[in-house]
Amino acid sequence: TEEVKDYLEVIDDPIDLRTMEKRIRKGDWYKNKHMLYSDMMKMVNNCKMYNGEGSTYYDYAVSLEKYLATIFPKRVTAAVAAATVEGGVGGS
Repeated sequence: TEEVKDYLEVIDDPIDLRTMEKRIRKGDWYKNKHMLYSDMMKMVNNCKMYNGEGSTYYDYAVSLEKYLATIFPKRVTAAVAAATVEGGVGGS
């Protein structure tokens, strides 16, 4: 990335809103809400990892994480959390 030169040295599996938008517009990437939520949480976790606790960006990521929990059904958030522990959600 141009703005943060070391980002890809810190983050192994990057995702961003532009990529998610392209996937949504294409219409064949996200087969279910689990996959979308998984990418959103990957973005949140990447942000927290890269910026570190105490930074404004970290705080924004925490706020987004809390918001996502209110707009996705509990079954989706629980399934993605379980899949993350077990090794990932397909397609993300």
